[in-house]
Amino acid sequence: MIKLVVIDLDGTLLNQDHSISEVSKHTLQQLYQQGIEVMLATGRHYQDVYLLAKQLDIPTRLITSNGARVHNEKAELIYENHIPENLVQQILNLSAGYEVHRNLYQQDLWLVEEPNKALLDIHHSSGFQYQITDFNSINYQKIDKFYFNAPHQKLVPLQHQLINKLGDQLYITFTTETYLEVMNKGVSKGKALEKVLMQKNIKASEVMAFGDGLNDVDLLKLVGYPVVMQNAHPDLKAQLPQAAQTRSNADDGVAHYLQTQLIKAL
Repeated sequence: MIKLVVIDLDGTLLNQDHSISEVSKHTLQQLYQQGIEVMLATGRHYQDVYLLAKQLDIPTRLITSNGARVHNEKAELIYENHIPENLVQQILNLSAGYEVHRNLYQQDLWLVEEPNKALLDIHHSSGFQYQITDFNSINYQKIDKFYFNAPHQKLVPLQHQLINKLGDQLYITFTTETYLEVMNKGVSKGKALEKVLMQKNIKASEVMAFGDGLNDVDLLKLVGYPVVMQNAHPDLKAQLPQAAQTRSNADDGVAHYLQTQLIKAL
C-alpha cells in the first residue's frame, strides 16, 4: 500500500510555464483526501517552495535545496545540513574565474552577484526573488547550496575543477544541462527522505516518487514505486531502466499517472 508520494518540481510537477496546473492541484488534493501524504522534493529554495506548496491547499512536507533542508507540514524545520564555512570559501575561490552566474542559498535568502532575469522568470509563480550582494562580504555560515547557471560547455570545466579539488567533501551534480549544483557531502533528496521515513515510520517500499533530473537518482532508487518523466534526462532513464514512465511535465505527467495508476485503484 502506498502511503506517501514524493514529487520533484522543475521538469516534473511544474509545467512549461513553471507553474502547478489546476489539474495537478486537484489530483494532489484527491490523493490527500484518500489518505496518501504528499511531499515535494526539489533543488529550489525553501521560501520559494513554501509559496508554491500553499497553492495546493493540503498539508505538505518539503525537501528543499536538494535535501539540505527538510520542513514538516507545519512549516517547522526538522533537518538541515550546511556547507562548512571553509568549503564555502574554497567554492567561491574556485568558481571566481568562470563565466557563470553564481547563486547561493543562505537560510531564507537567495543571493546573487548580478541580475539574471531568466532566473527570476522561472520563479514567477511563487514571486520569490534574489538579493544582489557582494560575495566578498558575505557571512559564510549556514550556506545550504551553491548553484551555477550557464551554457553546459561553460559549466563542465567548473564541474571538473570542483570535483578534482573538493569532490570528496561535497555533493556536486548537474540538475539540467545549464545548472550545476553544490551541496555538503551527505546531502541528497534520498538521504533527506530516509530521515522523514524513519520519523514517520513509513517504509521506502510504501513510497511512490516522481523525478526527471540527475539529482533525483538516489530518491528514485530508494522508493518502491519510482516514476520517471518522459522528458527526463537520458542518464536518469539509463540508471533506472525498470522504473515506470509517465507523460512529460508539459502534459501533466504526474497527474495523469496518479489518476490512472493510483487514485482509480483505491
